[in-house]
Amino acid sequence: MAQPTFPARVAYGYEFTTVEEYTPSATAGETMAYGEICTLAANVVKRAGADPTSIIGLSEVDSEKAKGLTPNGKIPIRVFSEKATLVMGSDTVPVEATHLNVAYGIVRDGTTGFWKVDVSDTTNTRVVVVRLNVAEGLWYVRFLGANLADSGIVS
Repeated sequence: MAQPTFPARVAYGYEFTTVEEYTPSATAGETMAYGEICTLAANVVKRAGADPTSIIGLSEVDSEKAKGLTPNGKIPIRVFSEKATLVMGSDTVPVEATHLNVAYGIVRDGTTGFWKVDVSDTTNTRVVVVRLNVAEGLWYVRFLGANLADSGIVS
């Protein structure tokens, strides 16, 4: 069965998120699209790379277009805590008995740019699977506090 392809988004737990303005990276090619996982370094937000740390949240805008939303050129980022639940896809068909309550890495798809749960990575874990919709291939995850920039909780 082909797995769904879509951008990561907050599924529930919006009360554990805020929207904050950040200066976007000015490095060429580091624009962020809707659903991009973002990291924060030196008060600059950028698209996350492989095995991201200092994760600040999720871009819900196209960063280049959103620069015009504010007079200071900052863009809105949905900042989440370890209590916010996101829905993501995966290349793997979810199996409750195997994947539920397990920590995995995440990977950015090279073709679509969408972030996915990577069940082959149990070393560089970033998320824990808290719910699955097997019929639709949906993975509900929470980020581990140790990798969140705004979290004082170590998971």
